[in-house]
Amino acid sequence: MSKRLFANVESNSSSQNATSVSQILRHAEDLLKTAKALNEELQQFRDAPSINDAITSVLKRHNKEILPAAQQLAQDEDSPRPSKARKLGDGKDPRALLKVEAVPIPNPVSLTRWTPDDIPSSGLPPLPPIMNPAFEQAALTHSGLAADPNMSYERLEWIGDAYIYLMSTAFIFQTFPKLSVGRCAQLRERLVRNENLLNYTLKYGIDTRAVFPPEFGAPTKSESRQWASEAARKKALGDLFESYVAAAILADPGNLERISSWMKSLWGAELADEIRAEFRSKPGSKEGDYNGKGDTDSEKKGVKQDLPPKVLLNTAIVVNGVKLSYNDVGEPKRDKHLGLPLHTVGVFLNGWGETNLQLGVGSALSKKEAGNNAARAALENKKIIESFRRKKQEYLTARATSSAEPGQQEYDNWS
Repeated sequence: MSKRLFANVESNSSSQNATSVSQILRHAEDLLKTAKALNEELQQFRDAPSINDAITSVLKRHNKEILPAAQQLAQDEDSPRPSKARKLGDGKDPRALLKVEAVPIPNPVSLTRWTPDDIPSSGLPPLPPIMNPAFEQAALTHSGLAADPNMSYERLEWIGDAYIYLMSTAFIFQTFPKLSVGRCAQLRERLVRNENLLNYTLKYGIDTRAVFPPEFGAPTKSESRQWASEAARKKALGDLFESYVAAAILADPGNLERISSWMKSLWGAELADEIRAEFRSKPGSKEGDYNGKGDTDSEKKGVKQDLPPKVLLNTAIVVNGVKLSYNDVGEPKRDKHLGLPLHTVGVFLNGWGETNLQLGVGSALSKKEAGNNAARAALENKKIIESFRRKKQEYLTARATSSAEPGQQEYDNWS
């Protein structure tokens, strides 16, 4: 991060602070002297309250002195205090450029699902600029170096966090309609976790434009200062990205749609495998033509297509005496994105002349999903599944023939 040494700023501000304090004290003393003089003169009329004209004259005369003194004192209090951030604004009050309390919140936009076309072919999508310089300065400035807390990255980070949370939730909800709530939350965590956001900050070089205290820089042995912890530095880098997103949106209310499209593409690269897998699972879909429509035989079996892979596999090959079992396999692993325990489950067949035959393996953050992934893998092994499907059909046909009554057979033949 770029650094504004406190010494460089404080040396200029210390004398300014002293002058400011002296000025306030002088105006306060003037006000007290005037008020004291007014009190002494009014005491003379305590025993003669009927002399209204004289009292009015005294009040008017002292009011001419009290009012300017009070206004000067109020102006001293309301004026922006000389601080470390004054140097950042080149002597200008940033609040003259940006009234945070009056910033309009843009109207919401339509956040649609991902398609394979939203996945960048290479690299990161271009970083959208912040159209208002005052917003850009606020988004990249630490509160310790800002004249106004509203003019620092912390306040913008707060609303940027909300925008990022909402956009990621909407994209996932629209794209993965069959995914469990728990799995949706895991995907969202991959997108919004601090580790991911700080990587965006570094890759886009946002950190090189930030104005932060020197203790947030890389620690060196040559300098004896109290450095910010590694966790604090990482947190600040992630917050910078959220602040940048908020500033880019708020700088121009029309930017929300542009920023949401940028985030959609940025996150599309993060969830590329999941998006493509979801797209492939849509019957009749073609890469690059994701319209959710089609008229295939598979689609016409709508209810069947919606069943979990475990149910589909069971329906395909299981009869009485044939069993499928789902067991943990392999060594314990962790998810490469979230670092959470990863479950690996295999589906095994007992029956049709087979003993403990492994049909497929699947991994996921939950055992239930891992089991469904194993069943899905088994169903994709069409050759072996088709052989067991034929055995099941032959078995059911033979059983139906042997159990049918003669009269029923004659009726079936006649019909």
